[in-house]
Amino acid sequence: MTLPVRWSDQDINHHVNNARVVTLIEEARITAIMRWLGEEGTPDPARPRVVVSLSLDYLRPISHGPELTAQVWVTKVGHSSYTVAYELIQNGHVAARARTVLVQIDPATGRPVPLSPTIRTALKNIAVREAAEVTCA
Repeated sequence: MTLPVRWSDQDINHHVNNARVVTLIEEARITAIMRWLGEEGTPDPARPRVVVSLSLDYLRPISHGPELTAQVWVTKVGHSSYTVAYELIQNGHVAARARTVLVQIDPATGRPVPLSPTIRTALKNIAVREAAEVTCA
């Protein structure tokens, strides 16, 4: 998917600020999950999925102007969690690689709860394992 890079995303060094890159990853994740899961992927406070881990490698500066593309995929599906990997690409080069682990929680207790069978099956059907995990390590 293509991600919009706003003029205001830049910092004094004339590249996208590191914190804004995290926001771009979030936007890519939400869009991808909604595509993958349809209605089940829509953020819902009654069945929240929260990020419990984020790793991000900045490989080259991202600038305003040239198109920024996100490749997003699932690498692992667990009982109450799943891992999403990302590559942000600009000018034909990977500018950032990231991985997030999301956990389904009970909003009343904040404790992990199992993913619904529908979500688990959908995520398992699209999961890409070994090669993607090595790429994002």
